[in-house]
Amino acid sequence: MKKSLILLSYDYPPNDGGISRLTAAFATELAAKNIHIELCTLKEESIEQGLARPNLPTVELSRTKGKREIGLLRYLISKSKQAQFITTVWNPEGTLAWLLGHHNLYILAHGNEVMPYPTTRKYLLKSILRKKVLLSARCVICNSHYTEQLVKDIDTNIKTTVVNPGVDYERFNTSITKLQACQELGLATDKRILLSVSRVDEYKGHDVVLNALASLPKIELEQVQYVVAGKGRHLDTLKQLAVELGVSENITWLGFVNDEQLPKLYKAADLFSLCTREDKQQRGVEGFGMVFLEAQASGLPVIGTDAGGISDAISHGEGGWLIDQDDSQELMGYIKKLINSPDIISEQGKLGSKRIHNSCTWRHYTNDLLTVLEKY
Repeated sequence: MKKSLILLSYDYPPNDGGISRLTAAFATELAAKNIHIELCTLKEESIEQGLARPNLPTVELSRTKGKREIGLLRYLISKSKQAQFITTVWNPEGTLAWLLGHHNLYILAHGNEVMPYPTTRKYLLKSILRKKVLLSARCVICNSHYTEQLVKDIDTNIKTTVVNPGVDYERFNTSITKLQACQELGLATDKRILLSVSRVDEYKGHDVVLNALASLPKIELEQVQYVVAGKGRHLDTLKQLAVELGVSENITWLGFVNDEQLPKLYKAADLFSLCTREDKQQRGVEGFGMVFLEAQASGLPVIGTDAGGISDAISHGEGGWLIDQDDSQELMGYIKKLINSPDIISEQGKLGSKRIHNSCTWRHYTNDLLTVLEKY
């Protein structure tokens, strides 16, 4: 690997999204390997309950649109053409590096941002620009095989590889018991807890879980509490649907859960489910699904839809299961197992935790990504 490695990312702690978490974890792992790294990102701002920014060499840009791009251009001009750049998205970070002729460019791809644009004149220029930038990269590093196919659909000549994200196994594999976690979070201790953690958007598929719950016989429904962590534009609609389906009493709406409480929340649950759809019209998809790794690291079995890149995050029968998109009846079958066959659920939790420990940590991710940088 060349001497200089620079990460360009507008999305970085204290932001708490998936790209921000990935960038911080990868940078921290590189530093632990004594690899020289520099981050170029936006100025740190105070965000309530945001992630802590790692103590690493960092160049900060203005958060004002326009000023930040000018600052990034100046930064890029000051850097050697031999430096290796990793951009966490193709635009604007990758675009500006390409425009200035930096050819040691590696671009991460996550899903939504490489989905097909609408075939309208409005998106024509952006589509052409995206194709040129991705073609200029030494390699586009995709978070799943699904995302890789999206990139290949843009142009088959784009050099791609797949490196699945990781998780901080030690952080999520906490020793707190389910009872302790439930008591600390104020959750029911006498029911089986089904959990979802995500933004509450329509394509995330929370309604599939509600319909599955509504299909349960009353005696079984009374034994389950569905805990929804997250906020979003679809929350009010979802709450209304719960009332209409007669399951509102079986749901706890937690809203935003801060990073510190998240490991406890997973430990409090018995089963995790997120039934995300692939919605090409709205350009909504789960390009991978890092929450599935977090849950499995906690020893929590998971259920996800066989849509988008979720099949890269879940190994069917080895820590959880994949179901067809929008199939609430298939999901109901697994909820019945939660109630009537808890040993099966527990065994899947153990298998998933073992798989994550052996192959899905940030150390694995970093080693795989370094191999890509050496190869291309």
